[in-house]
Amino acid sequence: MAAPQKGGMAPADSSPEQLRQWFDAIDKDRNGKLTAMELQSALQLGGLNFSLATVAHIIRIHDRSNSGTIMFGEFCKLHEFLTNVQHSFDYFDSKGSGYLGYQLDRPALQAVFTRFDPARRGALGLAEFLALTLFLRSSTATFNAFDRDRTGAIKLSFNQFLFAAAHCV
Repeated sequence: MAAPQKGGMAPADSSPEQLRQWFDAIDKDRNGKLTAMELQSALQLGGLNFSLATVAHIIRIHDRSNSGTIMFGEFCKLHEFLTNVQHSFDYFDSKGSGYLGYQLDRPALQAVFTRFDPARRGALGLAEFLALTLFLRSSTATFNAFDRDRTGAIKLSFNQFLFAAAHCV
């Protein structure tokens, strides 16, 4: 069985058989689906201490059947996503410190980064970086749903704003 590596993932070059073994080990109730709690426990074993809300968000993004769980195929896509996030994080973490620092000029970007740096360290660990990545991904998808003409600007009623905000959390 492929054990979770640093970062909570099976090795990036994991074979489908290795991913299946890992999935089966995580699937504690053996129902062929991973819940947020099962996935959270597995990620914690690998050093990724995500809140249950973040893990539920990860599942929502990869859950094609809207069941609130992920099946093996969705798990494979999730593994690919997490591997890509890890590679991206490692690329920008040129010092190998496990954190990304930031100095932003634009207030909007500062506000977003600050939201994902609750300790106000001025740096993002892998868990915070992944949460930020998920937020930006869902925000982009939600914005694009309202920007039908692809102008880069949208006008929303308050109800539309609430709907959009609820889908970016």
